[in-house]
Amino acid sequence: MPVDYKRYHPKWSLISRLIRFHRAKGRCECCGVRNYAVGHWEKGQWIPIGGNAEADHLGAGYGTYKEAAAYRDLHNHLLAGDGTPRLSVVLTVAHLDHDITHNRFDNLQARCQLCHLSHDRRDNAERRMYGRTGRFYNQLRLL
Repeated sequence: MPVDYKRYHPKWSLISRLIRFHRAKGRCECCGVRNYAVGHWEKGQWIPIGGNAEADHLGAGYGTYKEAAAYRDLHNHLLAGDGTPRLSVVLTVAHLDHDITHNRFDNLQARCQLCHLSHDRRDNAERRMYGRTGRFYNQLRLL
């Protein structure tokens, strides 16, 4: 889902960088997976693949998203038969109270995609169902 950065704080990129890389040290604050790691989720646990295990153990996974995506695409091409999708982790910043105007550092947390989506699942469902532009907006409802 695209992000409308006009609704965020003018210095959101700086705030986000401080949370993701200075406070969280490039790791998800929920599950501990590193930024730009390449692998897959299996029963709720992150499994790094191939040569990325050593890079992930030494520091911050791959240095850039392009490097991680290139490795992921190469690995998916080589192991396309087993059906397990390989992912590149990208850290995001979640608002714990779901209010994007509340930018205190104690309300922000660095999270990987899976943890962030899990955190926002209920809020997103409610927005789809009841929000002003949700899928039920302007529809006739039978009681």
